[in-house]
Parts: sequence; C-alpha cells; structure tokens
Amino acid sequence: MKKLTIHMFLVLFFASLVGCEKYLDQQPKFALTESNGITNYAKAKAAVNGIYSTFRNDSWSGALYVAQTTKAGFINFSSVADYNLSYTQESGGGSAIWSAFYRSLNAANFAITGIEALPQTAFTNNEQRNSLLGDAKAVRAWINLNILWNFGYWWAEDASPYGLVFRDKPASLDNVRAPRISVGESYRIINEDLDFAIQHASQFDSPRYISKQFAQVLKAKALLYRSGYRNETEPLKQALTLINNVMEQASSKFQLQSDLAQVYQRSWESPENLFVKYLEDDGSRTSAGGYWYTYGIIYQGNTLPLAPGGARTAGLRYGTDWFTGDPRWPIATGEVRAPETWDNTFRYTFKKLARLGSYQGKVNSPVDEKYATYYFRFAELYLLKAELLARTGASVAQAIAPINELRQKRTAQAFNLLQPGNQEQLYDAIFKEIFLELCLENGSEFFASIRFKKDNQPWIVAIKDGLTFDITRVSWPIPNSEIINNPAAFQNPGQE
Repeated sequence: MKKLTIHMFLVLFFASLVGCEKYLDQQPKFALTESNGITNYAKAKAAVNGIYSTFRNDSWSGALYVAQTTKAGFINFSSVADYNLSYTQESGGGSAIWSAFYRSLNAANFAITGIEALPQTAFTNNEQRNSLLGDAKAVRAWINLNILWNFGYWWAEDASPYGLVFRDKPASLDNVRAPRISVGESYRIINEDLDFAIQHASQFDSPRYISKQFAQVLKAKALLYRSGYRNETEPLKQALTLINNVMEQASSKFQLQSDLAQVYQRSWESPENLFVKYLEDDGSRTSAGGYWYTYGIIYQGNTLPLAPGGARTAGLRYGTDWFTGDPRWPIATGEVRAPETWDNTFRYTFKKLARLGSYQGKVNSPVDEKYATYYFRFAELYLLKAELLARTGASVAQAIAPINELRQKRTAQAFNLLQPGNQEQLYDAIFKEIFLELCLENGSEFFASIRFKKDNQPWIVAIKDGLTFDITRVSWPIPNSEIINNPAAFQNPGQE
C-alpha cells in the first residue's frame, strides 16, 4: 500500500510538471526523471519556474487564507473545526493543504537537486548558478515556512520536537520515511535557504516570482511571528533592519499605489505587489482561482436584498464596526452576483477577492478572471515597520508614524490619521490596521490575533467571546495519511 501511494505521488508530480509547459511563458520540456531531468541551464531555469505551477490551486489561495481568518474568529466560513480549533488526526483539517504544500516542496527539491548536480560548465559563471539556486531556495523557504506555520509549533522554543516533517530530496521509494525535526532545526534550515537567497537570488523584477526582496520580507515575518509572540527583542531588531532595507531599496516597479481601488482592479498587474499569484490565461483561470475566492466567499456573504433589520457584514462575525467606518470598506467589499448560472441573486461579500464571481466574470465584457492571491503588497511594509518599532522600544508617536504615512499616501481615499495615546492603544491600532488592510489576503490577521493582546490575552480570545485559548491548537494536525505512511513522523500532542 505504501509503495502504491508513493508510485501514485511520483506519477502525479511528474505529470504536473509536464502539464505546466506554458506556465509563466516558460517551457520545461524535458524528460522528468531524477537521473536525467535537468541537464543544462535552460532546463534548470524551466524547473525553477515550474515550481510556480504547483501554486495553481485553492490550497495556496482562498482555502488557506479563509481557513486562517476562520481560525482567528473574524469569520466562520471554512469549518466548525477551524473556528473551534478542534481538528484531530482522524477528523482532518488542512489535509488537502498539506498535500499541496508537499507537492510544491517536491518540485522545489527537484529543481534544487538538479541545479546542484549540474557541472559548472552548464552556467556562464558562478554568479549565474548561485542566482538560479537562490531563486529556487527562496521558493523552498517560502514553502517550508508555510508548512511550519500551519502544521508545526512555529512559536515554540528551539528544543520543541514539533517542527517540519523534513524532506530535502525529490520523493522516491527510497525516502518514504521522512523524520520530524525540531523547531530550532526547522528554522535553521529555512534560514539557510533564506540567507542564501538574500545574498544570491534575483533582484525584484516581476511580482509573479519570488525575489531577493521577498526573501528579506519572509525572514522578517518569520522573526516577527515567532519572536513577537515570545517577546524576544533582538530578533525583532533584525527583522526591522530587513524591512527598512526593502523599503529603502524599492524600485519603481514596486511601490505603493495612491488609490487602493486600483490595486484590486489591476490585480497581479499592480506595482504594489511584491509577490502575487498569477494565473496563466489558458482558459482555466477561474478553476485555477480556486473554490473560495471565485465561489465560496460569495455565498458566505449577505443575500441581497437584506432582510428587515439586516446589515451588510460581508460575512464577518467580528470587526464589522471597525471596517464599515473605514475608507477601505467600500473598496474591499461590494455586491457580487451569485456564482451559479441559475442563481440571479446578489451577495454582499469581499469583492476585492471575489471580483465578479465565477459566473459573471466569465460572461462579462471584458472577461474578468484576475483572481490574484496577494501574498505580499507594499502596504504591508508599513504595517510591519510600525509593529517592529513598537516592539523594539520606539515611542508611540514613532511607531504609529509608518501607518499614518501609509494613510497619507492613499490620496484617493480620505483617511484620518491615527493618534493613539499610550502603548495599549498603539498595539490595538496596529492590530486593527493589519485586519483592515489585509483581511483574507495572506493570513496576517490570524497570526496577529495570536501575538497581539487584549486585556492580557491574545486578541483571538476577545474575538471568540472568551475562548479558552491553547496555543498548541492553532496548527492543524499532521494528516492521518502521513502518519500511516511515514512511520518516522509523529503527531502534535493532543491531536491524535
């Protein structure tokens, strides 16, 4: 049974790479075997670009970020288990996302292993080799960090054994057993890839690809998520330096737009994107956009016209009062036709992601299927800087300044400047700004709900009406199939 499972995995993996020949205008047309798949620079480059085709699914998009916002408690869309943090190995929770993450990791390992095996003569010079390897390692770090953030104890001390189920080679019958490594070892491996990428990866040129700048942002976010929760100041100072570097060195290709509405209108073409999921125009954009952004969040919105006494909440169960008075509300939300052919009703939902919906988007003139996943926008740099300043000893006025700068530069919208009077008000303001700016886009509000506090408890407690909070419940369990087929893996405590 285990051999059959691995055989099927390998067949699907290689088939997926063959099927992505046109992805991002790169053509990985090569015999995909571990022994002869990557034989020159062109094939190595195509293999790296082929990794991005594995993101063309809901698990790297709405399914992940809707679940994370549900876990935080702002919505209750994905499942009762996500909202209550009550998933177990048997009941599932994130198993499809686990599979998608490891398919992507397998593609990254395939590319990296192939590049490292090439002779130096395959490259113009060592700089070209290291640049391509840096690009691939940046993507692998992104994948591994997402695995740790969603299935491991990302917040824990180094000695905690609940880190990654570690794989650094393409899947084969010889490496079915993959050990689970410690949290400290997981971060060491991720940081090795990130540090190599920061030194060698390509400079930002297109948001369709991970770059040197995104590697810096990713390392800063990893430091913030963990050390912000653990109240460790020195790593946060490192993170602030990284964010300052990205902001100071930003090119004209990566900049804040003065009109937030144009960010979503232009989708992946907006210069505000540092990394965004692009969908190739091959006739499958809506299906590749995934269930949640094109369909699911529409039906989770408010049916129009509203019933007497109803309110336009877009499905929010918490935070509506913050949002409805904010200039971003009419941009982020709006009326969208139901996604079924037979259903002519409209829903009030998060239009910034749903756009026109899976039905209207395809029949509209012009067609609108630009279902972007906004992994990182320039606006988030201001939010990160504000929080990092607050957590490293800056005054209230100094820490809120980046957020007010962001608000001032959005000249198409009429934002008020924030004036928190003390540290508690400062942290509340930053937390709310993360939610208002990034809701449902990249999981930021979920992780913020854990490290920011209200009344000496993580915000998630207040959002969920006094939930008894257990940090060990925020990550999904290792899926049952992995535990059965990989005896070297072991489950998170209490999730058996």
